[in-house]
Amino acid sequence: MKINRQIFIIPFLFFSSLCFSSELVENLQTQINNFLEQHSITLAEKGYRSDYKTGNIDPRLSLHDCSKKLNFTFNRPPLEQNNVTVLTECKGTKPWKLYVSVKYNIYGHIVIASETIQRGTLINKSMLQRKEEIINKGRHLGFSDMNKIIGMQAKRTIRNNAIISINQLKAPKLIKRGDNVVITAANSAISVRMNGTALVDGALGEQISIQNKQSKRIIKGRVTEMGHVLVAL
Repeated sequence: MKINRQIFIIPFLFFSSLCFSSELVENLQTQINNFLEQHSITLAEKGYRSDYKTGNIDPRLSLHDCSKKLNFTFNRPPLEQNNVTVLTECKGTKPWKLYVSVKYNIYGHIVIASETIQRGTLINKSMLQRKEEIINKGRHLGFSDMNKIIGMQAKRTIRNNAIISINQLKAPKLIKRGDNVVITAANSAISVRMNGTALVDGALGEQISIQNKQSKRIIKGRVTEMGHVLVAL
C-alpha cells in the first residue's frame, strides 16, 4: 500500500479566536494522515490499493488545543470520487472546524476491452482483459468480474483498451417472435412443462407473452435461457 503525502490544496474555515502553536498544527497534520492511512488499510482489506495527496496546514495558523478527541469525516466516500474533503472538528469547550482537501486515488482491477468490439457483437472472454485502474475518477466504475460481461451484446462500438461500463451493454435476445419455446410452470411443490410459441422477442430475465400450443391460452413468463420461459404458479 503506497501512501503519498505531497501537497495538494488547503482550504480552511476557523471558528472563534485561535491560538498559535506550531506543535498543535503538527500534531493535527499527523492525526489527519493517520485517519487517511486507516482508511487506506480498510480499503486494502477489500482488495484495493490507494494513495492520497493532502495539504499541509500552515504552521502560522494554529488552533486551540481541543478538550475532546478530534472527529474526522469525509464529505463523501472516496470510492465515489477522488477529490474529497476531510472535516476535522473539535467539539470541546472552544469548538472549531477545519476543512482540508484531499486527492484520494483508489485502484482496482477493472475489465477492459482487449480489442475493438463492434456494435451488436456478442462478447466472449477472448475480447476482455483485466487492468488496474483508478476506479473513483468518474461515475461509472465498470466491472471487476468478466462473467458479468460475457454473453452480453455491445450497444455501441467499444474501442480497444476502453473500460467497459453497463451503459455500453445490453442483454441479447434469447427468444425471437414466433420461436418455439419450452414453458415451465412451477412453484415450490410442482413443475410442469409444455410447448408454446413466443409472441414477442425476449432477452434474459424479461417477461414476455407466449401462447400455449395445446390450450391456445396466452400467458406471460420470464426468459431463463435460450428457448425457455418460466411461469410462476
